[in-house]
Amino acid sequence: MIFLLTIFQYLMQAVVDVLDKFLISKRKVEALSYTFYTIVTGLFILLLWPFQFAHISNYYLILSLLSGALFSLAIFVYFKALEQGEASRVIPFVYGLVPLFDIFIQVLIGKNILTLPQGAALFLLIPGALLMGYKGGKVLTKHVGTKILAAFLLSSYFVLWNAASYGQPVFNNLMWNRVGGAFVLVVPLIFAPYRKKIFSTQKVKEKGSTSFLFIFKQLLGGATFIFLSFLLAKGNVSLINALQGFRYVFLFIIALFISRHYRHILEEDTNSHIVRQKVFAMSLIVTATIILFIV
Repeated sequence: MIFLLTIFQYLMQAVVDVLDKFLISKRKVEALSYTFYTIVTGLFILLLWPFQFAHISNYYLILSLLSGALFSLAIFVYFKALEQGEASRVIPFVYGLVPLFDIFIQVLIGKNILTLPQGAALFLLIPGALLMGYKGGKVLTKHVGTKILAAFLLSSYFVLWNAASYGQPVFNNLMWNRVGGAFVLVVPLIFAPYRKKIFSTQKVKEKGSTSFLFIFKQLLGGATFIFLSFLLAKGNVSLINALQGFRYVFLFIIALFISRHYRHILEEDTNSHIVRQKVFAMSLIVTATIILFIV
């Protein structure tokens, strides 16, 4: 039962991924503005805080706030990467590299040493990510640095989030995390050019439904987070994380279908050679993920 629920959760996440790409690319929502409204609308969860509030030490408070600030920065860079490339390339590339950075960070801080399964996973993750980003005869495409930075920041965020969770309840950590994420967004509001980027809009057809789609995406994204939290509490964490590969598979299928039948919604390269390349790259990333979390 947990297996089927996890697959359903990753299907919902793939839908969220497609909506993110559509809003950023087709509705021309600037990445900074998209990040701002994503964080701000996420603050509504603070309404539940009085029922879950817990006193914590300054050390864990700082960790939570820093992880929140890093989260805002990480998703901004991630949205910039999504803005610049195909969803079925960017998302497996970024989230495929996150476990790689997890390993490096843990080794650097002396938390553990590189194990044989982790080493084997690296030999699959690196070529898998590079192959996913391979386009037009080039491995290191123009925006590969943005994707790598996004993966590194997301990994660093997860490390801080995990460290902060040791000294407080998970929900309380989430609340302080959201506060830290919102606080760092005050900085771009101070400067006029960035403030203009946040609040300005570009003229596109059917712009009126953008707000509705964004709110729907936020609600669906919130539901997937709560659903995943429930699964992690009830099921096998390693198995659930290893099944992350289904997110890429669902995303690939949805993106391929929409690109072939509704290109005004989503445009991706559907050349048969490119499709085979993506499938092989995803298989490497999925296999590496399973090795990391199960072996």
